[in-house]
Amino acid sequence: MPGYFRRPRALRSERRTLGSWAMLPVFWFARLYEITWNPIEAVVEAFTEREPKKPGKPFHGGWNSMAGHLARAVLPRTKNNRAVMLQVTDRRLQLVYVSQARSFTGNPGPSEVGWATDLHNVTCIRDRSDVVGGDHEIGFVDGSWCSIHFGGKGWSRMSDAFPLRLSHLDPLPFQR
Repeated sequence: MPGYFRRPRALRSERRTLGSWAMLPVFWFARLYEITWNPIEAVVEAFTEREPKKPGKPFHGGWNSMAGHLARAVLPRTKNNRAVMLQVTDRRLQLVYVSQARSFTGNPGPSEVGWATDLHNVTCIRDRSDVVGGDHEIGFVDGSWCSIHFGGKGWSRMSDAFPLRLSHLDPLPFQR
């Protein structure tokens, strides 16, 4: 997971909603409550209460590679809740941020393109349903790749829009 300042700012023109203002003290209290002042308890929690790791790495190539830029763009910094959508066209692969905050009139919030690349920069997409259904690895021309989870209806057809589709048994074409 990228650090807070590595993540791009999204939906800058959006104003903070009343609900997000009201939840700020709750979020700060939750952060303070998680701090344990007993050092022995902190050591015990560090070794016993770990989440099980999924097999594999989330991306390869470093934060300045194409996959690193995609991994950073998936988790943007915003003032309110947002949805991140991956769009594949005949020329581009892009991430779009859509605000989930609505106005009093019921109009949807703003949206903007957060990250984009030419589809020629994408070498392949590898199905990783052996790990979790909907997980895919997107490979780029610089040799980097990023693991993405497709959710929602129609996620199984999403890989059909990419130029080269691989199964989980196929090696990545740029790894030797």
